Amino acid sequence: MEEIQQLVRDCLANNRLSQERLYRKFYPALFLLCRKFFNNPEEAVEVLNDGMLQVFTQLSKYDAEKGAFFNWAYTVVRNTALDRIRLRKWPESQELEEDVGSTQNNILSKLAWEDIYKLLDNLPPTTRAVCSLFYLEGFSIRDISDKLQQSPGTVKWHLSETRSKLKPILEQHYLK
Repeated sequence: MEEIQQLVRDCLANNRLSQERLYRKFYPALFLLCRKFFNNPEEAVEVLNDGMLQVFTQLSKYDAEKGAFFNWAYTVVRNTALDRIRLRKWPESQELEEDVGSTQNNILSKLAWEDIYKLLDNLPPTTRAVCSLFYLEGFSIRDISDKLQQSPGTVKWHLSETRSKLKPILEQHYLK
């Protein structure tokens, strides 16, 4: 913990070596976060790099009394990924007003991360983002709607698409 606080202090002093060490320390976890949203690894790295640039430029806003540095950096990178998704041209989608099942007992929580990424690769980008936020990050439909600037009905539609596209794959390969 003290090592991270020292790295943060050095980064605030614009020490490039400390910035690189901090980047490398969090790269694995933050890359996996970005892969939740983007199936192209190059795009995931690009978003991670954009997010870490935000971390370094907004480092003075970090308050150690409010929480761990990793949690703050994770949030900054996740928000950078969501901004990238939000700025894409959204295809017109149908809205679905049915209730969406809870995240309890969802099969994704029982799979290894490698399997989850293989499953997510089968989804279109927007549906993948909604699925990741709902099932993997635990966001509510309202929160996803606010973050992606879409109606709750559209978010529900994407969750329905997730279930319809992944159900046959899960039944065939994982639920035997």
